[in-house]
Amino acid sequence: MKTIKDYFIIQELVDPTVYNKYGEMSWKFIDDRLLECLLIVRQELNAPISINNWFYGGNFTQRGLRHNMSPLVSTKNKLYLSAHIFGKAVDFDVSGMTAVDVRKWIVDNPKKFPYKIRLERNLNGKPITWVHLDIMSDESKPKVYQFDV
Repeated sequence: MKTIKDYFIIQELVDPTVYNKYGEMSWKFIDDRLLECLLIVRQELNAPISINNWFYGGNFTQRGLRHNMSPLVSTKNKLYLSAHIFGKAVDFDVSGMTAVDVRKWIVDNPKKFPYKIRLERNLNGKPITWVHLDIMSDESKPKVYQFDV
C-alpha cells in the first residue's frame, strides 16, 4: 500500500524557511488527517497534484503550511489563524483537471473521506482557480462542504 511519501516530498508541503530549519522533521507540522485526505484525492484521481513547487524552481511557497514569519501572514497586520497556520490546509492543482472539476468530485464522494473537510470556492467574491482543502470543520456543516472567504 502506498503512503503519502510515495507521492509527495515534504518540500511540497512547507516553504523554504521551514524546510531549511527542520528538514525532513517538517512532516511533524502537517496534520495526519490532512495527509490522509490528500492521499485519498491523489490515489482516487490517479493524477499528479501540485502544491508548493519552490523546490523545483517554481514560485509557489505558501500553498501548504504557513508560519508566523511568512510574507503572506506577516503583511496582514491583523490576527491570522487560517487552517494553513495549523498544518491543516493545502491549496493545490490536479494535473489535467480544473479546480471546479476536482471540487465537484470531492463533493460527490464524501464517503471516501474519513474526516469533515472544507473546500474554498471564492476569495473576496471571485472564483478561485485552485483547490483549497482543509480539515478545520464546522460540526454543524455536512462532512464535505464549500465556503467562501
